[in-house]
Amino acid sequence: MSAHMRTHHTKLGGNVIRVRYAGIVYVLPKKVADKYRLSNSTTAVSVDDVFTEINKKHTKPGALLRGIRARETLTQVEMAKKIKVTQSDISQMENGTRSIGRIIAKRIEKLFGVDYRSFLE
Repeated sequence: MSAHMRTHHTKLGGNVIRVRYAGIVYVLPKKVADKYRLSNSTTAVSVDDVFTEINKKHTKPGALLRGIRARETLTQVEMAKKIKVTQSDISQMENGTRSIGRIIAKRIEKLFGVDYRSFLE
């Protein structure tokens, strides 16, 4: 995998890494990306390896929600206001302890252009 990586500061309160893979830019928390850094090596880590770990920890819908929030450089409070839920709800959805549900998924689709079915697990 040939990936262009750089550190980018956002409103999310820390560093994130942007990874370009197959023409798509992914935003990952720096702490997550650091786990997959290969020192002094020319081999690369598969994007599937990175996202498998994230999806296990946060669930696919939760990781997708956090990714959208990172892409839009929104805090949890700002995202919550946009989709008419509480900040606590956003945190629980991102961490996979609360499902997103059809109504909220359709709000996200309308605001951010991501198919609502991606959030239904």
